[in-house]
This record gives sequence, structure tokens and C-alpha cells, in this order.
Amino acid sequence: MTYWFKTLCASVLIMLATATLAMAHCIWTEVPFQVNAGQNFKLKAFFAHADDPLDERELTNLNLFIFTPGGDTKQVDLTELDNHYEASVTLANSGQHIFVLERDPNRYRLTEIRDFSKSVVWASQAGSLVHDPVDIPLEIVPVEITDLPNGHKQLTVQVLYDGQPVSGGEIEVFESLEPTSILYDEIAEYDVPADGKVTFTINPELRYVLETDHRVPAREVAGTGIAITEVRFRSTLYIGSM
Repeated sequence: MTYWFKTLCASVLIMLATATLAMAHCIWTEVPFQVNAGQNFKLKAFFAHADDPLDERELTNLNLFIFTPGGDTKQVDLTELDNHYEASVTLANSGQHIFVLERDPNRYRLTEIRDFSKSVVWASQAGSLVHDPVDIPLEIVPVEITDLPNGHKQLTVQVLYDGQPVSGGEIEVFESLEPTSILYDEIAEYDVPADGKVTFTINPELRYVLETDHRVPAREVAGTGIAITEVRFRSTLYIGSM
């Protein structure tokens, strides 16, 4: 085998490996679960596989919005750092705020990838993780949470696509290594049944990233690019320490 052919093969393998890693990435925003109204706090936004070390996380085009208790939507300016984004936020009103992170559509061969993420913050109120859908195309919606005798919580979530339960995919659960850690391990993977609901247990002292995806033919999705045959929606739910 000639040297140039070996070099070509090695280059192709590196490209395929890099593409595979990029396909595994998702987005999420890390926020505190509870703050005081008027309190300034910092948040972080990531594009990575949730159990990647910090130096392997990457940058991409992200937009972050806050859905306020009054029904308004505000965009948050993100500051780009070496391998993630940060922002300083002050919530003026009390109540539940939903942070929605979106990535610009990204093409991989004949597939278009569309990423979304949600995080929940309560300002000046003790509240639940449970909330109504916010109508992003694919979302993980907490529908019930129950306290357990050991201090943990039983959480039921539902996967919705275009507002309707969707099955056939999986939910991957990533748990933080420590209460304040931004590093995670994958601890479980659940098949999503016909009603879209999955129930599992979480430790409220730790942080979690839940990830799912759903693929549809491109003809069913408006605004796809030329020669795209499939759209892959990815969505995460971030759960801060409660």
C-alpha cells in the first residue's frame, strides 16, 4: 500500500471520527434552580456530549431566550469563552422562568440537525420542576415529581414532538459527578414508550442533563436545505440542584 494511500485512509478515518463526535453533541444551559428576584447570577451554555471533559467541549451558533411568568420572551446575550458560553442574568419578576437554548440548523451529509434545550429557574418562590410545554419542536416535559423517603425524587417526563407524545427513541440520563460539578457521567438510558413517558429517580443535590432525539423525513419539515432527506431533532432538559 503506497504512502499517499495510507495517508488518505488515515485522513478519512479522522474525518469520520470527528463527524461522529459532532453528531453525538447536544446543547444545554446550566442555571440555578432557585434565585431571588433582582439577584444577578451567571449561567453557562454548552455544546458537547454531556460526559465530555471541559477541554473537549466546542463552540457553535447558539441563541438563548427566557420565557417569563408574564408570558414575555427575552433574548439573552451570550459571551463566548474558550469552550462554552456565559451570561449574567437578573430576573425582575418572581415565579417560574423557562430558559430555552437553540442552535442554528446544522447540516451533516443529507441530514439536518436541529438542537433545542430547556432549563427551569424559580425566582423568589419555591417551585416545582413541572411546567407546561413551551412549544419547541421536540421537548422533554416534566409532568410529575414525587418526594421519596430517602430524600431522592421520582420524576416522570414526557417526550413531545410538535406537542404530541412520541415514542421509539431513547432518553439518556447524565448525572453530575458532584453537586456543583459541570462534569457528568451517563447513568441510565431508557426506551421511550408509546405515551412518551419515562419515570426514574434523581438525587436533588446533583445536576442532570436529559437528552433525546427524533428523526423525521425532510419533506415533513419546513425550511430545510437543498438535498436534505432527513431532519434530526435533538432536545435536552437540564435539571439544576434543587
